[in-house]
Amino acid sequence: MLIEKINSASFANGILRLQVATTNGRGDWVETGTLEIPGGLVAAVINQMSTAASDISDQLATNESSNDLSKEDKNGGKKSKKSSKDKK
Repeated sequence: MLIEKINSASFANGILRLQVATTNGRGDWVETGTLEIPGGLVAAVINQMSTAASDISDQLATNESSNDLSKEDKNGGKKSKKSSKDKK
């Protein structure tokens, strides 16, 4: 399910309900579904989502950083090569 927007939120009978939407090909908002989270778990679920997003962000930054270094090496950046010749 793709979520680009929370259309509405309600809390009733101990359940947090979030109606979510995405844009269609015409640029109109279209409801894609409802997330239902038990009230007692709302904080834990939000914390888990935040942690997961942070972890993914860190991984993307690490991958981007290593890709930048790899490109630098291929484009004549500083890269040292050790000689394998033995001196006697």
